[in-house]
Amino acid sequence: MNIRNIVLLIVLVALPALTQAADINTAGKKVAAAADTERAALLQAQSRGSTVISNHQEYQILPGVRAVESLLNEQPQQTLTRMGGDKLIETKGPFVVFSTPVQSQSSVTTVNVTSYTTVFNPRTGGVGIVPGTLNVKLKNSENAAAIASDHGLEVVRVFAHLQTAFYRVKPGQDVVAAVVSLASDSRVDSAELEVIEHMNVPN
Repeated sequence: MNIRNIVLLIVLVALPALTQAADINTAGKKVAAAADTERAALLQAQSRGSTVISNHQEYQILPGVRAVESLLNEQPQQTLTRMGGDKLIETKGPFVVFSTPVQSQSSVTTVNVTSYTTVFNPRTGGVGIVPGTLNVKLKNSENAAAIASDHGLEVVRVFAHLQTAFYRVKPGQDVVAAVVSLASDSRVDSAELEVIEHMNVPN
């Protein structure tokens, strides 16, 4: 048997496997495209709440969408069931983002121990998670502790040389109301919510 016949035999044997691999790849792309379309439709159907600014980006509160961190070895669908969620929108690192029955405005932006407020970025189409941390530019960093006390916040960290403090709202506090209250404080230059839109997950 010469080399040409051997090569032809190998190609004939491998051809069905290559065709099957191409079909699987095409099917995978179709499933991913369908999931992206479904995600976009779910987000489009969500009502929008107040507009907030974070890191020079404009976001809209998503009243009917929450995020929760999955438990160890918990699948997204199990997290959704545990939280009584309606539809799975996406996973973002260890977080599951899901739609919920419409809530009152006060409960939408309230930080609690089980789930987080979410926001929509109209520029990127992405969903961000609001963990309850506030980035505050102070007129004088010596006022950081007093400001926290006056607004019922926890001090996370103060960078005196930058006149910046990071605060965290306490469970049950409205994170948007906290930002508005801080922004109106004469000792504060600016206040923004921390929004986590992009998350790097190690392999």
